[in-house]
Amino acid sequence: MLLRKITKHVTDQNWFAVFLDFLIVVLGIWVALMVGQWTQGQKNQSELARVKKEINDEIKPVYFYAYERLAFAPCRKARYKQLGEMLLNTEEKWPGAPGNYGDGTLTKHRVFPLVLRSPSRPWDSDEWDAALSQGILDTMDSTKRGHLVQHYNMTREINEIQYEIYIIESSMQTLFHPVEMTPSDRLRYYDVLTQADARSAKMELTAEQLIENIETNNLVVFSDEDRITISAYLNERNSKRTEIYGDCSQTVELPLLNKKDDTLLKSNESK
Repeated sequence: MLLRKITKHVTDQNWFAVFLDFLIVVLGIWVALMVGQWTQGQKNQSELARVKKEINDEIKPVYFYAYERLAFAPCRKARYKQLGEMLLNTEEKWPGAPGNYGDGTLTKHRVFPLVLRSPSRPWDSDEWDAALSQGILDTMDSTKRGHLVQHYNMTREINEIQYEIYIIESSMQTLFHPVEMTPSDRLRYYDVLTQADARSAKMELTAEQLIENIETNNLVVFSDEDRITISAYLNERNSKRTEIYGDCSQTVELPLLNKKDDTLLKSNESK
């Protein structure tokens, strides 16, 4: 219909009418584009809000795991030191060094008792990786996104170190038994132990940096319901950790758990 009118106006050389027809077409296209952009913008904001919540939920357990690793550190250092001194004492026959650990998931399906034991946790990044690959995070505040990039870089590093520690500690199972060992055998195991110590120290340092990034930049928000359920979980885990590792394990507390939601939410909404 509009094309027929434009053709007639051109044929009649009614240039003013042609101009009005052209203006109507341009305005129609512009309005359609604006409406499309607004609709897409609303959809993007909705998707971003959903992803922010999912990322927030993903960071909550990681925040706990970082504090848990630091709470376990005194036990880890004491056990490493004990084994190191035993290995360097070449004047006495190797007596065997069974780990005095309580029951847990790491021992549930094992045939041989543990000599060394460290927590093994899933430092997840699935929600972040999925959102990143879909481009949902493109509209996120650059500062907030930068802090999250730092966070997930550290979780990936911790995951890699955790696996390395597991392999190194598993390679020392022979020390459980009172076997014959030459001085060179002892030095070899001592070198392996120092490798585990170096990787563990790196993991604990990275856990400290991860905590600092989360707390300084308010990367996680806890709801009132979280405070109830997570507080109960902390009490249970603190008790279980003492059963597994003994009194050397420290109590885990999460400082952000006691902060008011509205303060953190305003900070997050401004980013």
